[in-house]
Amino acid sequence: MQKETSTSFFSTYLKQFFLELLAPAHCVICEKKLYNSEFICEDCFDRIEFNEYPLIFHEEMIYYYGITKYKGVMEEVIKKFKFQNYKVLSKKLGDMVIDFAKKENIHFDMIGFIPMTKKELFERGYNQTFFIAKDVSQKTGVPILKNIFKVKETQRQSKLSKKEREENIKGAFIVKDEAIKDKDVLIVDDVYTTGNTAREISKSFKKNRCKNIYFVALAQTLD
Repeated sequence: MQKETSTSFFSTYLKQFFLELLAPAHCVICEKKLYNSEFICEDCFDRIEFNEYPLIFHEEMIYYYGITKYKGVMEEVIKKFKFQNYKVLSKKLGDMVIDFAKKENIHFDMIGFIPMTKKELFERGYNQTFFIAKDVSQKTGVPILKNIFKVKETQRQSKLSKKEREENIKGAFIVKDEAIKDKDVLIVDDVYTTGNTAREISKSFKKNRCKNIYFVALAQTLD
């Protein structure tokens, strides 16, 4: 009996050791130990507030969505992902975009993201929206549009007034890709605030004569 107990304990210990070795992840919110690569535990994910009516508005074949409310768990997740180098969160956030697109019957032929200037990319070290787009592309097989450029240095939108935000982002983006002509395009972003960035980049895509544009932000501010 003692031998069986010892064997069972040793087996459990080995299993725990290899699980730790293969997936030593913790929830980025509550720090609970996880044995997957999602980095958000089920309890914390269940506390995310999803928008009951995610379509913010639409105009001329452009549709703007906010999947969740930018508060609580979702706000903390996005801040860690965006500003604290938690690039691993792109997998879970990419899944959220894919699940949302399926739920809303959004079909897309190409994937876009919010580009950065070279200066912005150097300062942050990575483009968080590109990481989401890349994950969505890998899981769906839909290609990412790469000829998307930010050609104007801008200030952080959150620090500006409504009028200043419009002027700040005006003419900031250029899309040069004939491949999107007559195609449905999904543009992914982290947070939808006033909609200035969303409208400005969507306008750039529209100039390339694509068909439908679906701008999907992971979260929408409550302002």
